[in-house]
Amino acid sequence: MKNSPIILRPGKGKSILLFVISTAFVCLGISLWETHKLPAAFTVIFFGLCLLVFIINLIPNASYLKIDDQGIEMKNLFRSTFIPWNAVSGFKTKSVFLSTMVVFELNQKLPEASGMKVKTGAFPDTYGMAGKKLAALLNEQKERFDSM
Repeated sequence: MKNSPIILRPGKGKSILLFVISTAFVCLGISLWETHKLPAAFTVIFFGLCLLVFIINLIPNASYLKIDDQGIEMKNLFRSTFIPWNAVSGFKTKSVFLSTMVVFELNQKLPEASGMKVKTGAFPDTYGMAGKKLAALLNEQKERFDSM
């Protein structure tokens, strides 16, 4: 029996806030252009690139997390990464600076993992959920699909 996938999308609020902040810094850089060319150029270039990333994140299907019976597909800035259920040993949260991230450990018992240098990974977003809720959902889905 094929289950319908769960698709989680990142919250638009954070991207819109970062879009507004980046726009303000680009405007500030432009206004400083006549008196401080080098800092103004750095500000315009850096926050202009940030602005571009936040605009891309607002495009539908640019970022999402799809959970199905095969595993997890993580899409960020139109790049997809697929993680099969058997490659992950579990999900938990980790506090990083002011935010909580969902991290996972790769199953080291798999033959493909023997040559890997990285043993953990993290999701770029919590997809509109609290980190602990997302970790619990992923652990529940992993347990459910591993038993099939």
